[in-house]
Amino acid sequence: MSRSRRAPAEASDPDFDRRVRPRLRLVALSVLTLLLQLPVAVFMATYGGADALGGGVRIAVALLSPVIFLLCARWPGPRVAIIAGLTLVDIVVWAVLARSSLSGVWAHGPRNRPWSGEGPDGTWEQGLTGPEMTPFYAAFLFALVVAMVRGHQIWAIASATSVWLGALLLGSFLDVDWSVGRVASATIGLLIALSIGAFARRRRERRRIAAEEAQARHHEVIEAERLRIARDLHDVLGHSLSQINVQAGVGEHLIDRDPEQARRALAAIKELSRTGLNEVRSVLHTMRSDAAEPGSVSIGEGTVGEGRAKPLAPVPGLDDLPALIVAMTGRPSIHLDDRRELRADGTRENPGSATDAAAYRIVQEALTNVVRHAHATQAHVRVSRDGEYLHIEIGDDGHGTDEAGLGRNDDSGTGIIGMRERTKLLDGTFEITSAGGEGTHISVQLPWTSRHGRSDRQAQV
Repeated sequence: MSRSRRAPAEASDPDFDRRVRPRLRLVALSVLTLLLQLPVAVFMATYGGADALGGGVRIAVALLSPVIFLLCARWPGPRVAIIAGLTLVDIVVWAVLARSSLSGVWAHGPRNRPWSGEGPDGTWEQGLTGPEMTPFYAAFLFALVVAMVRGHQIWAIASATSVWLGALLLGSFLDVDWSVGRVASATIGLLIALSIGAFARRRRERRRIAAEEAQARHHEVIEAERLRIARDLHDVLGHSLSQINVQAGVGEHLIDRDPEQARRALAAIKELSRTGLNEVRSVLHTMRSDAAEPGSVSIGEGTVGEGRAKPLAPVPGLDDLPALIVAMTGRPSIHLDDRRELRADGTRENPGSATDAAAYRIVQEALTNVVRHAHATQAHVRVSRDGEYLHIEIGDDGHGTDEAGLGRNDDSGTGIIGMRERTKLLDGTFEITSAGGEGTHISVQLPWTSRHGRSDRQAQV
């Protein structure tokens, strides 16, 4: 495969930046370090007046420190300590040997030395290549910055302190008199390098924390979406399948004795399956619409917004409770007490769309549980408004269950979990009381108007 064909694949590789780019940056930085150090070191060794040993040490340090910087990248702490030791050796050796080699030069003043000049007393003083002059220790400063960035602050600070104190103490012991300007410039340079490393470290840490928080939010969104899908499919399929199961049982029981009643049961099964299939299609349509248009807001079983998909079926709400109860034929007998105020046109006042849809699904699930598990003869549903809240009461005279059974991991327990989740998403309250032989009572309070966009997106379907 040609290089031109490989390049796009490498650019799209998610691991390319993590594996290749850091190595390229390391090589580039090592080459830059060599270019900054070696020419100056060679110039000073050639024209500085020091003997071969001093010049050799200077050139060797200028060559070795970039190599160590490149080869020891996996150990930033020891790397900065090793380069610090080389730097200290170069500073002290050059200062001592250059001072001794240039003492005669300063006294007699050969005039063919570059970068020198005549002093006030008539003697020649060494300029840019004197004992105190050193090349730019780029490898040491870069190693300090990298060690700070990668979390090896103790190594970096200890190395910088060792070079600073070592040069002062060894210089005093070897009779090297450092000027105030030299000490001040070295101190400022070390502090700047450490400060740059600390700043880059804090910035890198903030980026890491921000990335972790974004990843955590991403996982929360995924988990919330998974719960929404599970809740929607449970509510839609659970209700339809449970009613189909009841009607199938009725048809099987009456097919010989009362064929007409059995035929009605089969017709009910057909209608329930059609309704359930339409609702499943609406749920899937909503999910595809949400995936295709991330900016859309889910309202019931569709999305709203300019140019966005419409729901395949109307979103069921409290006004659809009578039809829901009628469809649940057979035992138990269900009574609906809708106490919402009537408008002038004969319709009842409705809460916000999120509350309306969530209330319908809660009642639907509660009644499904009554039909499937309660063995009740009577059940009631009461809907009312109290100020800014919608109250829903669902009760039956069935067998009930103990407290431990309210969260069991069967269909009923999953339905209770779904009802709790819908209520929590709208910042409402959910209470269920049940005891063996005393039936089950559910009390739900929801805000009349949803106040949170998260609730609108997740609580309605």
